[in-house]
Amino acid sequence: MPIAESEIRAELARILESKEFSRTKRVGSFLRFIVEETLADRGDRLKAFTIAHEVYGRDETFDSRTDTIVRVEAGRLRHRLSDYYQAEGRNDPVLIELPKGGYTPRFTSNEGAASKTAIHAQASDATLVASPRRNLSKIGVVLVLTIIVALSAWIFLPKDKQTALNSSDVIIDNPTQSSKLFLAVLPLTTLADDPVEDRLAAGLVEAIVTDMAKLSGLSVMAHASLLNLDERSVNLSTIRQDFGATHALRGSLERKDDLIRVNVQLVDLDNKTTIWADRLDGKVQNILDLQDVLAERIVNHLAVNVSRYEQTRLSKRHTGNPEAFALYRQALVLMLPPNDIQRVVTARNMFQRIIEIDPDFGGGYAGVSFTHSVTALFLKAEDPDRELKKGINLSLKAIEVDPEFGMGYVTLAFAYAMSGRQDEALFNARRAVAIQPGDAFTQFVYGMCLTLSGKPHEAITPLSEAIRLDPAEPRTPYRNVLGIAHYSAGEYSLAAKLFDENLSNEGPTGPHMDAFRAAAYAKLGKEEEARSIINNFIHSHPEFPVDAWLAKWHRTRDDLSVTMDSLYRLGLPRP
Repeated sequence: MPIAESEIRAELARILESKEFSRTKRVGSFLRFIVEETLADRGDRLKAFTIAHEVYGRDETFDSRTDTIVRVEAGRLRHRLSDYYQAEGRNDPVLIELPKGGYTPRFTSNEGAASKTAIHAQASDATLVASPRRNLSKIGVVLVLTIIVALSAWIFLPKDKQTALNSSDVIIDNPTQSSKLFLAVLPLTTLADDPVEDRLAAGLVEAIVTDMAKLSGLSVMAHASLLNLDERSVNLSTIRQDFGATHALRGSLERKDDLIRVNVQLVDLDNKTTIWADRLDGKVQNILDLQDVLAERIVNHLAVNVSRYEQTRLSKRHTGNPEAFALYRQALVLMLPPNDIQRVVTARNMFQRIIEIDPDFGGGYAGVSFTHSVTALFLKAEDPDRELKKGINLSLKAIEVDPEFGMGYVTLAFAYAMSGRQDEALFNARRAVAIQPGDAFTQFVYGMCLTLSGKPHEAITPLSEAIRLDPAEPRTPYRNVLGIAHYSAGEYSLAAKLFDENLSNEGPTGPHMDAFRAAAYAKLGKEEEARSIINNFIHSHPEFPVDAWLAKWHRTRDDLSVTMDSLYRLGLPRP
């Protein structure tokens, strides 16, 4: 039986006012346009060009082969509709769906809603018959009190924390599991001297790594480490023996005009056998479809358990603009090492450009947020409180435009941690781990938040996981912060070892880490080494505020005083 137009419009209004759609205006505009056009009998106009022009403001030069915004946003819309009908809209009388392969919506009756309502009514009636009246009174009182307590807890939460809670589905701790399969997605070789081909290959690998990092049942090596290993021409045996990878995906990409061919092999590194090989053909403008196919087949051939929560996010697209995503990855790499303020400023400009290109992509806001928080961390800000407030607000904006973008929660946790709001920092760090447990930087920030919260023993696990996932990129601060966690836990020998390993790997260093190295050596009774470190940074960085830096990492003034007294005794000038 056909659905009345009034019922379809009522359903559209419910969807657009829902939590799932209220924070994503662009996807909502897409849905409204295609529904209105269909109801007006203009479904034949629902082509990529028309949608790009009417919804996204593209001009006559729009070419769907190079600009994939409509197709990507259609995918996002399908996922959001699916999520909506699994939660808020599960009892709606009408279903609005967007079948794959086109942009014309389909309207059907929600037969399941009626059956659910009937079952619910029967269950309620049975309860009423079976329960004595006095039990009903007790249930009513308990229910009212529960609602009051829940509402009170919600009302008195800070507004910014309400936002994070509202967008959260699952909050979990995800410690390292060395028994999990560990995948290395090697850079795809290209067969021609073609920069476009190179960019397509690099983007496809990065996208696969990003997808695999969303799965709790699989570890995936960070892209930065893979690039570093590729430059060193490391072979598969070394990846297995030195870095613990159990499987590798390798292959090639070839482009001819608007067609691409991807050849891949999934290799078991223990017995050096190929467990899956395939050739995938497609068009350049449909490369994200190839990504979806690759991700699905990798998961299937590795027999990875994927929860429903993870499945709905596996193929999420956080931006339909390839330029914005490419710039985002470049800016993140540029941020390393994060104590180089000139690099931070340059990266900030790149992140701000991303906001201009795609204001609905959370990556730009999260990236700018991180640059503000880093300037406060490394004591380069004239007004640290102002910088951190900017960082918090920008991260909240990233979460607002895309509640499923993990880096928004990562940078919010980082900003809260630098602001001394450790409970909120840990809440959002755990939320980020729930979204992307296999992301090295997410594990790092979680470990850093635990360290700053006075839980260094707990911090060691996620910080070690960050190094395991990103073992070959020397510019990360992971070993330094793991060393600080061991120092805070009273494990000075391990702390000194990690600080020295960072130096031998040519990792990020400076007076901030020299202070901790000297303190660790002093705790170990190696006063000659400690004096040498102190003398070096006195001459090279005489203005560095050692006490202000160390105060960030010590939970009590007494702990800080003990560390500072040992440094003063070994030659550090008193202020």
